[in-house]
Amino acid sequence: MRITPDQARTLLAVQGLAIPERDIEEVALRLSTWLTALEEIEAELGEAMNAVDPAPPVYPREEF
Repeated sequence: MRITPDQARTLLAVQGLAIPERDIEEVALRLSTWLTALEEIEAELGEAMNAVDPAPPVYPREEF
């Protein structure tokens, strides 16, 4: 999946992240690579991915 720099800017804005303009291309490239890898994993595992529960989030500062 190819993410454009404009899409990367939008995704960063939604998350409230401020990234220097000079780094936008790199962020778009890394996100594209990550999403492509996830697509490949999903294509290989298919429905098996739906048979397990996702790992719950862990908050390192949370006191137990």
